[in-house]
Parts: sequence; structure tokens; C-alpha cells
Amino acid sequence: MSFNVIRCRRKRSARDVPAESIKDGREMTVDVARPIIEALARAMAARDRLTHQHSQRVQVYAVALARKASLPDRMVHAIRAAALLHDIGKLGIPDRLLHKAGPLTAHEYEDVKQHAIIGADILSTFDFPGPLARIVRHHHENWDGTGYPDGLRGENIPIGARVLSIVDCYDALTSDRPYRSAVPHESAVAMIGERRATKYDPHIADVFLRIVNDMRSASPRTLSSSRAPARVLLRLVASAV
Repeated sequence: MSFNVIRCRRKRSARDVPAESIKDGREMTVDVARPIIEALARAMAARDRLTHQHSQRVQVYAVALARKASLPDRMVHAIRAAALLHDIGKLGIPDRLLHKAGPLTAHEYEDVKQHAIIGADILSTFDFPGPLARIVRHHHENWDGTGYPDGLRGENIPIGARVLSIVDCYDALTSDRPYRSAVPHESAVAMIGERRATKYDPHIADVFLRIVNDMRSASPRTLSSSRAPARVLLRLVASAV
């Protein structure tokens, strides 16, 4: 399967689908959706192993945060799937941009930003349970309205996207990237704290910071590693939540 990326657009966008996007009677069951989600995740892994590993770690953090924030089970399940597939739109972004060793130009950055729209459009072709496509589309929105792709602000941003935004940023900061080395846990935590109420939902940010600090206390060496396997993080999350 290939996607004519960067410039591709579907007539029906995830932005047009309300939070309760799937009509009764048309929604997939979780059992039907699971193997499709896993197949899409394997496609991502085949394209870019490091991006897939990032998504696995983000999933661990996102589920822990959603549970700690007392979100409903249905939303936790949607966040679990969205976290694993949040970068699926990068299947449509050229490798020369994804793996560029230096900073992106302004034009290149605009192209890379399309991954949120592309990913939501891909997921909108399936009748997944819950607001999966909306979470993926809006996980780069900012609390103050300065994010993309739609400039949503505050509680207009889907709660699942607000959760995903924080954990995605934390793992990106604490992981090696082609253009920079990982930053220490303490620096990442400080940056998220500084951006609460501007980039991030302040309540969700505070909950997340409590989780990662508890995890840091439980195993400082593991959180210092940018390549900690998701299964190890999962064990730490279980002890911290």
C-alpha cells in the first residue's frame, strides 16, 4: 500500500468527524479492530524501526497517564491505539525529511507537519471504536492555540490528543534523533513544566510529571536510557500508577 504523500488530501477529513465519530451499528468491535491496528503498526515498524519503538514507549506512557487522570475505559482504549499509530502519517513523508541530519527548512517543516493530517485520513477509512482519528490529527495542537494542523485551543482539543501531546514530546526529547542527542530526563521534565498552560493542558501535564518523577525514583538508570524497552517502562509504570 502506498500513499501519495505530502500533498494528498481526502475529501472527508478527520476534522469533519465529531468526537463520537462512529454511528451506532457501524463501529468495529475491539476484537475486530485489534488485528487491523497491529497490522498498521507492523507496517510502521517495517518502514522505520526507531519510529515504531518510539510509538511503543509513547503508548506505555499514554495509557499510564490516561489511567492516572481517571479517563473512562473507552477513552483509554482509544488512546492506547492512537499512541501506537500516532505517527502512521509518516508513511507518507519522504525518508530524506524524516532522517535529515540537520535542521529542517521552513518548507520542509511544513511538509513534515502534514503527517498528522495524513495519519488521521488513513485511520478515518476504518470504523475504529472511539475517536482514534481525531486524537491522531490533533496530537500536535497546543493549549494556547499555536499548534497544528487546526490551531485548536484549550478544551477544544480532544482530551486524548492532549494526553498524547505530552507523552510524545517527553519521549522525543529523551530519545536520540538524527539531528540531536537525547536530553536528560531532568531537562525534559523542566521543559514540560515550563510549557504547561501554554503548550500543554496544565492539569494533564501535572499528572504526567508526577508519574515520570515516581518512575525516576523507582529506576533512575532505566529512565536515563533513551532506548529503554517498552516492556521495562511498562513494569515501572505499573509500580508508579
